[in-house]
Amino acid sequence: MAAFVVTLRFLLGGKRMKAFERLRGLNIQGSRDEDDILHRPFLDRTLGTLVRSVAAAVGQATPSRVLASIEDGLVRAGNPRNMKAGDFLAYLGVLCPAALAGTWLLLARLGTPAPKAAVLSAAVSATAGYLPWFMLVRTASKRQREIRLSLPDIMDLLVVSVEAGLAFDMALLRVVDKLRGTVSAEFRKALREMQLGKPRKEALKDMAQRADVPELSALVNAVIQAEQLGVGVAGVLRLQAELIRDKRQQLIEEQAMKAPVKMLFPLVFFIFPSLLVVILGPAVLNILKMLGGLR
Repeated sequence: MAAFVVTLRFLLGGKRMKAFERLRGLNIQGSRDEDDILHRPFLDRTLGTLVRSVAAAVGQATPSRVLASIEDGLVRAGNPRNMKAGDFLAYLGVLCPAALAGTWLLLARLGTPAPKAAVLSAAVSATAGYLPWFMLVRTASKRQREIRLSLPDIMDLLVVSVEAGLAFDMALLRVVDKLRGTVSAEFRKALREMQLGKPRKEALKDMAQRADVPELSALVNAVIQAEQLGVGVAGVLRLQAELIRDKRQQLIEEQAMKAPVKMLFPLVFFIFPSLLVVILGPAVLNILKMLGGLR
């Protein structure tokens, strides 16, 4: 009887018990104080506090033009770790002195003369300050390249969806649901902005500005012009898909034409000497033996 009652309770009140469990979990999460420092990660409690204080000071002293340039670079790179321009400059402000002091102490312990240690420490500090800029530019270039390579395939699905009768927004939603990648993430962000009330024209222009890819900017401009002029979007999308695919083919051919030039250095300095040693080595040894025998 006890087993029957328990089974009957689970069968009848399973959904209700799941709802209570979810509500209980929400209450636990809601009761947690987000401002409590003990709930933050260790690096956030230690280094994060220093970086935020430095970011506030650096942000006030840095010209707005420099901050805008860094912010544009971070946007093109996809906002890694939701970093702002002040945070980026703060990391530079912490990293360069740390590299300078660490290199100086290491060289002083090794007994390096003071002038040489100063020059090496300055060089290491400058390199440490240049690395974040290099990584930012490289991340942005890699992201733009990924957009260029994946955009034609996404355009094919978008064209098929629009020609099948879906509206442009629904076609974008289908692309976001079916595909993953940088372009899909940008489309998802644009759709979220449109759902929050931003006009489609502004959301698409902001997406093109974030990506900073000419092919995507041309696509956005063509779609906006088609809506303003009342032209069918399907034909415009098909034309843009063909143009984007041709540009990707040209990019691949350009990379293929650059391959021989890039292979010249390892070919001359690594492959040719090895071939010469393998091919001419026995002949040189035989010639030396013959000359030795003649003597």
